[in-house]
Amino acid sequence: MDYADLEYFLSVALLTTAMFGMGATLTVLDFVKVARVPQAMVLMFLVQVVISPLVALGIARLLHLPPGVTVGLLLIAALPGGLFSNIITYMGQGNVALSVSATAVASLTCLVTTATVLRIVGRTDLPSDFRMPTQSILFEIILCMILPLIAGMVVRRFAVNRHATIANFVIRLSMVLLVVFVVAAIASGHIRALEYGWRPPLALLLFSYICLWLCYGIGIPLRLSLTDRFTIGMECVVRNVQLGVLLKATLFPPGTADQIGDGILYALLFYGGLCMCLAGGEAFCKRMGLGLVFGRAEKSPVANDGSEQSGGAE
Repeated sequence: MDYADLEYFLSVALLTTAMFGMGATLTVLDFVKVARVPQAMVLMFLVQVVISPLVALGIARLLHLPPGVTVGLLLIAALPGGLFSNIITYMGQGNVALSVSATAVASLTCLVTTATVLRIVGRTDLPSDFRMPTQSILFEIILCMILPLIAGMVVRRFAVNRHATIANFVIRLSMVLLVVFVVAAIASGHIRALEYGWRPPLALLLFSYICLWLCYGIGIPLRLSLTDRFTIGMECVVRNVQLGVLLKATLFPPGTADQIGDGILYALLFYGGLCMCLAGGEAFCKRMGLGLVFGRAEKSPVANDGSEQSGGAE
């Protein structure tokens, strides 16, 4: 049995344990606090739905990317945030309740927004009968996200003296599964960095960093704390690549449109590994108070005045 056979089950196990563990650190009040700061959701939609596709188009034109990679980059720009963003947010002591809320809302609205963005920016490459895999998306949200999260919150409510121990154990288990997931993906040989030359990797790197810094920058006039800006940044950088692979298989089945389909798959797999590395590094810098953004925040309490909203991440 190779990695491809195990990937789906490993993803389900990883996401389920992570959401259960984080649920055990959250209360209903944490989500009430999120509802009181709607600017964060505004920032997420602004970057994910409006700005990201334009950034992707600009980068593709600037670097003259191959057609398949261009469509792959546009597909990435149209995807909602991935469930892995919740894990990275927890690791970086971000606002976990905001991350979970943003992922759930983005995943549900992507049934409309992703299809709309793809039809606008990639209309020449889409089949006329293109449809979103609604059942798969709803299954992922309910089974891997909502039910484990609720179960964890029930543990938090009734196991008052033990919920912290339970949460730490389950979250550490999810971290082990995450390491296994990343190592297995790299060892499988699916990600071949220079298969299309240097321009596609540079394009994907530029796209991820521009999205991240847009969240940091636009969040300032929206009066969001650095913690919330980091959280939404992770949501906009860590995209749902698994959904992208599913859409690729729907749009370009094996054996048809090979050049386009291969380019899309390359972009998705490469970005999947890249965004995890970038987001993980950003989470480490936030925890340690390093870098241009978080180093300054350590010296300026005002810059990080919303750290108390981290939703159980402390």
